[in-house]
Amino acid sequence: MISDQIIKSDFIVSVLERDVLNVFKAQRLIAQHNVYVEGRNLKQKRGKGSSIGQRSGALMASLSNPDYSISSSGSFLVVANIVKHMRFLDMKKRGNRKIYNRQVWGILYNNTLPEIKYSFGSSTRDLLGEELQRAFDKYEKG
Repeated sequence: MISDQIIKSDFIVSVLERDVLNVFKAQRLIAQHNVYVEGRNLKQKRGKGSSIGQRSGALMASLSNPDYSISSSGSFLVVANIVKHMRFLDMKKRGNRKIYNRQVWGILYNNTLPEIKYSFGSSTRDLLGEELQRAFDKYEKG
């Protein structure tokens, strides 16, 4: 039988993975089309000005094929490799792009944290119910 800790860990990792991919998607929309996502439901909104120009293509390459890992050993750690200059696009004198801090902290704080905090009980209960049903089905068959 699956332990409660494994179910909790799987739930948290799946929520983190979903929202890390949402961060990369939001950043890619900003870089390509100057479209920002807002709110808990990630509603898209067109920004003012033009999209971010491409020089070497490294930014778009890193956003199109995200390089990240999620590890869980007592606590959870998300490591994502990004191009160095992405952090500086938020600090431009004219035209703050809101591509890094606003997206990362907005999505993690508004979506990930509440889901882990409040949806955890019902999701854990559902996962445990499914695993128990599978275990009973195996036992009945043989």
